[in-house]
Amino acid sequence: MPYATVGDINLYYKIYGTDGPGLVFAHGGGGNATSWWQQVPAFSTDYRVVVFDHRGFARSACPVEAQNPRFFEGDLMAIMDAANIDKATVVCQSMGGWTGMRAAVYYPDRIRAVFLANTPGAVKTQATQANMESLLARMQRSGPTPSESTNPAISRIFVDKEPALALLYNQIGAYNTKARPNMGDDAIYVTLDDVKASKIPFQILASELDPLFPPDLLESVARDIGAPYVCIDGAGHSTYFEKPEAFNAALRTFLGQF
Repeated sequence: MPYATVGDINLYYKIYGTDGPGLVFAHGGGGNATSWWQQVPAFSTDYRVVVFDHRGFARSACPVEAQNPRFFEGDLMAIMDAANIDKATVVCQSMGGWTGMRAAVYYPDRIRAVFLANTPGAVKTQATQANMESLLARMQRSGPTPSESTNPAISRIFVDKEPALALLYNQIGAYNTKARPNMGDDAIYVTLDDVKASKIPFQILASELDPLFPPDLLESVARDIGAPYVCIDGAGHSTYFEKPEAFNAALRTFLGQF
């Protein structure tokens, strides 16, 4: 299996497609590289697609004390270097938004654009800070591993309609047995001025039924950073998994601008 090395941490990644612009998918806290199985075939014919496991997730073993999103952008650079990709668009789900937005701020010469799906990214505003404090409190009460019937990352409608796919979603997340990302560290955030100064194009995608990063929050972030905004009806937090056709269509439209 291919790995990129950052210090003593080995980060798993996989390349699909050999030609075309770089397109890197950064998963959320309930996922890993496998999560993108409905996106890889859709985009690897036109793009050099890279999926990876964030540090601490699945095949990217990492001590708990080093599982901090302030290292994510450096990890992404190491993965892009290993994959021989000089510049890429980053597609971000939930926690992966910290990867894409921080990379845009700190490595703008390596980032073509950032697609933020069901995530505000790493930007700190009064609204995102209040939402994160509430989210972390809820996670602390429920524990690090939600039950399959109450996982807030997928909607109840999806679980009832697609029980086999809901099972698959939870089984993919079950491989993250040692993942404990520190989302409470104030150092993981960037400012609105940082984001605007990067000059990187952003797109924000929200979902009607997302309880973690609700549409009104993400719409406010889109306004704050001057990014276009789209909301998908009938999907929960994991739009890429629940509504892959709508997700892929929105992403393809965004990619068509570059």
